[in-house]
Amino acid sequence: MRLQASDLAPGLLLGPDVKIGEGVLLGGHVVIHAGVDIADGARIGDHAQLRDRARIGAGTTIGSYSCVDPDVAVGARVSVQTRCYITAGTVVEDDVFVGPGVTLTNDNTMNRHGPEKEFEGPVLRRACRVGGGSTICPGVEIGEEAFVAAGAVVAADVPPRAVVVGVPARQLREVPDDDLLERWR
Repeated sequence: MRLQASDLAPGLLLGPDVKIGEGVLLGGHVVIHAGVDIADGARIGDHAQLRDRARIGAGTTIGSYSCVDPDVAVGARVSVQTRCYITAGTVVEDDVFVGPGVTLTNDNTMNRHGPEKEFEGPVLRRACRVGGGSTICPGVEIGEEAFVAAGAVVAADVPPRAVVVGVPARQLREVPDDDLLERWR
């Protein structure tokens, strides 16, 4: 579907080459940059910003005041809560939960690099859960069905099904079978 700004709610800013699927809900004052692709049934909260070439999967929620940077791929049925920052280059696979106020980062030099620097966003594997207020460092991979406790600072890869807590995050235990996604569908 091709839409123009006049087809949508007041206060919505829409860039060129935007694709918006069937049944998408857009909150007030959403900003959608060029080349964004939002799949069927997605929900975008008030004041969210979707930057250039971001891809949002079917049935995914992007919470109010969240920012999804350029070249981010978000899978299907993902829940990104309010006030999250999803940095450029991040991959979020299907069925992931990202708690409120989570920050994903992609530059471990904090802007002390040459123009050749390639940024590396985190990878959040299928059905992992990231608790509110957590920070995920550049290039970190959160494994499938892993659980990151609220407020953790994750500076190293998290194995599948691991439960990590603290600053820096360390493994506490493994996600029990009763908490796996297949039990909650």
